[in-house]
Amino acid sequence: MTTSPIWKHRLFIILRISSKTLYKLLGKTNERIQPLEFFSVKAGYHHAANAESFDSTCSSDEFQRSVYDLADSFALKFDDASILDVGCGSGYKLVHMLGQYQTTGIEVEPVYSWLLQKYPDRKWLPYQSIGMAELNADIVICSDVIEHIKNPDELMDFLKKINFRYLILSTPERDKICGKNDYGPPENTSHYREWNTSEFKLYVSRWFNIHEHHVFNDKSISQVAVCSKKPAS
Repeated sequence: MTTSPIWKHRLFIILRISSKTLYKLLGKTNERIQPLEFFSVKAGYHHAANAESFDSTCSSDEFQRSVYDLADSFALKFDDASILDVGCGSGYKLVHMLGQYQTTGIEVEPVYSWLLQKYPDRKWLPYQSIGMAELNADIVICSDVIEHIKNPDELMDFLKKINFRYLILSTPERDKICGKNDYGPPENTSHYREWNTSEFKLYVSRWFNIHEHHVFNDKSISQVAVCSKKPAS
């Protein structure tokens, strides 16, 4: 659910769908219009210039359940595992699916303040004023967040600074959702871009070692990279 007024949201949708339809008709011509690769996404793909804010407090477990199940399977490798969820949204899956572990959720305002009231017995941190020294965990989750970020390099740099054993990073798989001839922008008005499998692997591998990659055909068709840190150079 977006936070825009309904008329503005509907206009946003119309503009996105119109652009997406036009670029799909243009096909390979898009590669002459937009010949560069950004964030490892193919030439010809049109990234959104802006996106709507997303109200994550309405979410429960209807999306990304498989991502959190995977995180659970890795957390079982550790005694009294600690889990850090970057961009945890409503916190529902973190609390209800992984609540047996030491959990910390990171969010921006106003969601951070909402989480403090909703789950006062759990640990939450505000992204805007976070101290990197606090960020230590066996498992870091960043589930379907990166597509909402205008410059995802900033998010990846942030994740790289965290001390962790495994990073579980997910995003929608574009080809499974839109087909191989999709040239953007995303139909979801809160997304700036979407990656296919090969693009996402290439992009993530710039920062981390990828040990596993999965595509879960659940409601959100998420692709998930299980990563570890690269050796210090």
